[in-house]
Amino acid sequence: MAKFSIPEYRVHVDQLQPGVFIRIDGWFNHPFLFNRFKIKSTEQIRTLRDAGIDEVICVPAKSDKLPNPPKSGDAAKAPVAKKQPDAATQKLWEIKKARIEKLRQKREQIRVCEEKYKKSVEAVPGMMNGILAASGEAVENAAALVSDMANVFLSERDAVVHLMDAKATDEGLYYHSLNVAVLCLMLGKDAGLSAEDLKALGLGAMFHDIGKSRIEKKVLKNPKPGKAELQLIQLHPKFGVEIAVKAGGFPDTALRVVYQHHERMDGTGYPMRLQGPKIAVAARIAAIADLYDNMVNNPDQSRAVTPYQAMSFLFAKMKTKLDMQIFASFIRCLGIYPPGTIVQLSNDVIGMVIAVNQKNPLKPSLLIYDPDIPREEAIIFDMEEDPELSVVKSIHPAQLPRDIFSYLNPRSRVNYYMDNTPDEPGP
Repeated sequence: MAKFSIPEYRVHVDQLQPGVFIRIDGWFNHPFLFNRFKIKSTEQIRTLRDAGIDEVICVPAKSDKLPNPPKSGDAAKAPVAKKQPDAATQKLWEIKKARIEKLRQKREQIRVCEEKYKKSVEAVPGMMNGILAASGEAVENAAALVSDMANVFLSERDAVVHLMDAKATDEGLYYHSLNVAVLCLMLGKDAGLSAEDLKALGLGAMFHDIGKSRIEKKVLKNPKPGKAELQLIQLHPKFGVEIAVKAGGFPDTALRVVYQHHERMDGTGYPMRLQGPKIAVAARIAAIADLYDNMVNNPDQSRAVTPYQAMSFLFAKMKTKLDMQIFASFIRCLGIYPPGTIVQLSNDVIGMVIAVNQKNPLKPSLLIYDPDIPREEAIIFDMEEDPELSVVKSIHPAQLPRDIFSYLNPRSRVNYYMDNTPDEPGP
């Protein structure tokens, strides 16, 4: 394929031919889904004419062919008259209008989800403090919160796992606890756990690290703990069970999650070096969620990896340590490109995965980078709407040009929450 190393330039639509990569000004001025794409057919050129578009911008570096030479004389300057669209173009406009309405509904859905997430995050510190004080009421409140979260996954509608925006703070434990709980509930639902076991799993996941409250922060934050410090850190599952038992109200499954989430299938984990079937299924689920979130949200940002990198590492390096049947479910639920991943599509468009639907995880929802559209109005694109498009590669945020980085605003923390709000009003 020929690529041309010359600057972008404006061309009249009559100069276009298949193979020319173009950029159009104004997303609402044409019926195409994207402002940037490669012309594939003469029908697309006719659609541009019918929409009354005189000029587009040619992007030679991404074109297979350059535009035809301009027509001579007045014909080259004649404006394109907007025409009554033919049936094919009319259908494109109808699809575009439907997508605009769906985009409006999606924004509202995300807004509602963010409000629920904010309330959940705000509730976690009080519940943790209450459980540390052996408050039965705090346990009841925690169980109620987890029950509400579990009911999202237990409902008839498919649960969508959203990427949530949250600033990195010293209270990362609260975000981590909520992340692990959400991921565990997602996995538990996929594993077919009963409603009772699912809620117990969520409760254990929410407080899996509560034993760390008995360990000094300077020890927990030490990137290279000594032998004595490491032994102390590895006591946090034991401390956690002691705290949970004293508070009361934790079912056995929840206690096993707290105690066993650092056990590994090959017996190399702690505190009991349990192997395979001796590790509770709920604890195996929590082990995967805990490892994954610790990798993408490492307190040391220089050591944090992208969601895609974390998924790849766990698959390649942890096969003997994790329950790979559950991990296969994890990939199926979050997709190969989990929320928070920056991707480039086959049409060269760059976007950030903001949600994955368990029903079709290979076709996530993306926040699309388009400098012609204000960020607050950025396109949210469901990949399943265009079967021809695919992900070409993932991109580390550090490799993004500054303008794209600022637009997509990759999260310093990758946080998840779930929602099953319907796209359209329903019963």
